[in-house]
Amino acid sequence: MAENTIYITEAEIGTLIGQKTSPDAIIFLSGPTSLKTPLSVLKANDVITVNGSARYLLDNGVAPFIYVLTDSRFLIQRRDDFYEFSKSSRFTIVNRDVYEDASEEDKRYLEQHCFIIRPLYKREKGGVFKKLSLHWQASRNPHIHVRVPLSKRKRLVGFSTRISDGYCSCHTIAFTALQIAYSLHYERIVFSGLDLTGACTRFYDESNNPMPSELSKDLGKILPFFAFAQEVVGDLNVYNLSEDTAVDYRIIPHITPDVLSGYIPA
Repeated sequence: MAENTIYITEAEIGTLIGQKTSPDAIIFLSGPTSLKTPLSVLKANDVITVNGSARYLLDNGVAPFIYVLTDSRFLIQRRDDFYEFSKSSRFTIVNRDVYEDASEEDKRYLEQHCFIIRPLYKREKGGVFKKLSLHWQASRNPHIHVRVPLSKRKRLVGFSTRISDGYCSCHTIAFTALQIAYSLHYERIVFSGLDLTGACTRFYDESNNPMPSELSKDLGKILPFFAFAQEVVGDLNVYNLSEDTAVDYRIIPHITPDVLSGYIPA
């Protein structure tokens, strides 16, 4: 399959929008506080889940709306899990890295059963020509927001409001999932397990062979992306269920399950 034909299209985004079953989306992540999100909330909303977090949902009768994978190591090291999670979810989205690092057999599955998204850049740092090219793209495309620093030592920040035009990566799959959810026009996007505290452990790794996490050392690179998204996207209604998070509530406001489900105690 030619490279320019593998990526998700605007029409396919429309298909996903047409299949939504709730006005809100829950992005179910790997932070330990995800386990505090009531199953009733998860079952009442479209759930976008990532990596190994899908195991908890499937074990508790929650079928993910979208399964997202951007770490090619997961497919290589936990191939059986990936296939189970993908086949148990209504849709699967992977990025270019997952596709390019896959075996030929797995590439055929990804082409036939998954949507593939492409990053707008490989790294946040880079030379002047890369930065000028990205700045030019953003100036011509209202769906791509980037702030490109003049110094090559400084990192750019970005946010894409339509993933068929590419997405902005920033060391956490949570930010990729946010761009996916926004592209699908959810009224509210709610993070479950957006903790990024301590050693940034994954709740599902306690009994398995843990994959290394670099989130704790990358926190300073991650937080500016969430702040930038809130700054440039006026209707980004995103919230955080986590009560133990490194993301300031001034950037992503806290919400409780009661408020999310519309229940107000007497």
